[in-house]
Parts: sequence; C-alpha cells; structure tokens
Amino acid sequence: MIWRVLVGTVSVVIGMLTLGYVAITEQDRMASFTTSYAARDIEAGAAIYEAQCVTCHGDLGQGGRGPALDDVKLFDGTRTTEIAWTGTVHDFVYLTIAGGRPRPSEYYAALGNANRMPTFSNRFGGPLREDEVLAVTAFVMNWGEAYKDASGQFPQATPTPNPNAAGTDITIELPVGDATRGQALVTSSGCVACHVGPAAGVVAPAWQTAESKDGKGVAAHAEERWSSEGYAGTATSTDQFLFESIVNPNAYITPPGEGATWPAGGPSVMPGTYSTSLLKQDMADIIAYLKTIP
Repeated sequence: MIWRVLVGTVSVVIGMLTLGYVAITEQDRMASFTTSYAARDIEAGAAIYEAQCVTCHGDLGQGGRGPALDDVKLFDGTRTTEIAWTGTVHDFVYLTIAGGRPRPSEYYAALGNANRMPTFSNRFGGPLREDEVLAVTAFVMNWGEAYKDASGQFPQATPTPNPNAAGTDITIELPVGDATRGQALVTSSGCVACHVGPAAGVVAPAWQTAESKDGKGVAAHAEERWSSEGYAGTATSTDQFLFESIVNPNAYITPPGEGATWPAGGPSVMPGTYSTSLLKQDMADIIAYLKTIP
C-alpha cells in the first residue's frame, strides 16, 4: 500500500514538473514555430515571385519594367508618402499585388515608367490564391529587413519631391488645362462625392449653381472670395484661389450655411494631400473644369 502511494506521488510530481516545463518553454516554442512558418511563407513567396514577377521587377528586386522592390524607399515610407498613401507599407504591397495597377501610375509615368501591373489575386480575376498573395507579400517585405537599424527601425524617410507634383506654390504657371480630363479626375478622386449631389452644401460647399443656396457656382464663388475684404489667403486671381483651395484647404473656410456640417472656423474636412498626389497637369485640368461648371 505504501509503495503504491509513493509511486502515485512520484508520478504526480513528475507530471507537474513536466507541465511546468512545457508552460515555461511554450512561449519560446511558439516563437520558434512562428519563425519557421514565416520562413516557409517567404520561401513559397520566392518561388511565386520567380515565376510571376522577375520579368518586370528583376530577379533581385532591382526593378526594370516595374519599380525596384529591394529599395529602402519602399520600406521607410518614402515611396508611400510620395503617392499620398496613408496605410502601412505591408498593406500597400499586398493591395498592389492583389489588385494590380490597371491604370498606369502617373507618378511613375513622370519618372519614365508607365507600365500597367496585372491583377494577381483570384478575388479580382488573377491567378493566385489569397495565401499565395500573402506569401509574395511576405517575400517582398523580407527585403526590408536588411534596411533596419540596430533597434529594428527603418532610417528616417526623406522623400524626394516629385518635380511634376502640383505643390503648394499657387503662383506657378500651370500648363493649359483640359476640362474634359478635369471632369474625369474630380470623379476618380472622389471630389464629386462631397461637392455634387446630396452631400453638396452639407458636407462641403456646392459646386453647381442649382445646388448652391445663393445660386452661384464654384467659379463665381472663387471670383468673389479671393477679392473679398475678409480673405486672408495669397491668391490674386480666380485660378489661384481654386488652386489654393485644393492644395491648402485651410487657407479659406467657406462659411457654412444652413444644414452644413463642416466647422465654421476649420479645420477643413478636405484631404490635405493633393499637393503631392496631383500633378501640375492634373491641377490645370481640374481648374479648367471647375470654371465650366454651370
């Protein structure tokens, strides 16, 4: 009887020690598993990259027909800042692979690269499953590890300004504008969602005469405001005022009328990224279109 008690006690102690050891080492074991899983993901992504991506981006990510991927400017935020992307670099890479670039990037076209990138996710008609898109994303992101400093951070990004970006100097001479293209731009950029239709005069000032409470369109308002006594901006013409209202929306806050939801004293609810995301030609085209709105 005593022997059985001793055996049982020893067994319980051994079991508790075993469970304790497992509990203590579980975190390291899971970390090792995570690292191994990530490594397999990167390896799988490398194989897909070799089959699908090297033609445009190079076997070492050095670029060619497409932008370089093994480039610190992708990982430190320089490139995403230049195109006004506000999400993470990982999400930018993932969404670019998944959805492609069906429309040539005007930013990269200005740098001499106007190639379209195909869609790769089968959710959008491409050849890759979701796990394969994530694997390629992991492979591309792995290049960024080489650029991190001792603390595991990327060096401070120093974006190189796009010389063709609209910028904030509203006194520059813009190229001749194309109103038809400007209409397409304000639609694709989402401007009409706030300035035309049900949201006009509620979320943002109305552009069209028919939707404006005082019966004046955007061009007539611009003409009045830049020359008004209370105007504190720097525009000296209607074109400059429209330019300023796009790249520096806080320079003049349109007084909200009845039913308007934007704050009278600012800040503006309009995005402040158009000085970098729009090109000079874009700005000229948009201004040309705004001046034709009835």
